[in-house]
Amino acid sequence: MINVLYLDDELHNLTAFRAAFRRDFHVHVTTEPTEAVRILREQPIEVIISDQKMPTLSGVEFFELIMPDFPDPIRMLLTGHADIDAVIDAINKGQIYKYIAKPWNESELKEMVNEASMLFHEHKAVSSRGEVLLHKMQEARAMALRIQRITDQASNLNAEQTAEINRNAIEINRLLTE
Repeated sequence: MINVLYLDDELHNLTAFRAAFRRDFHVHVTTEPTEAVRILREQPIEVIISDQKMPTLSGVEFFELIMPDFPDPIRMLLTGHADIDAVIDAINKGQIYKYIAKPWNESELKEMVNEASMLFHEHKAVSSRGEVLLHKMQEARAMALRIQRITDQASNLNAEQTAEINRNAIEINRLLTE
């Protein structure tokens, strides 16, 4: 099940969200930004939905606050106010995926959360592949440095050293091909 965190200062919205989606998602709800951060630390949250208009900080401010420590969850902003400045801030500062108007349409919101979860997992897969490639490149660079050291000493090569150079060159070619 998709892990969704919903932050809203209105308790009845949280209750309605939990009732609507408890069978579809693993729902975490809170009215407090500090509690939302605790949930993010303790749960593998994939999608975060935050109300824009809250008393202590806006949804955009909440997203800005958590971005350094929790950059991976997909963020969606929910508001009952048609505030174009909030939309612009949400996109530019909070890096939101979707802007949702209140009252939400249950089937549309469910589809948005499912799309956001797929995006989350695609991003994680690409990040993992990137880390593997980075590691392989680091290995190839280290081998290239070893070869360079050996090549620098080429004036005194013997058969054993020549064989090591050839083995390292073959390994570098293999790593670069991968």
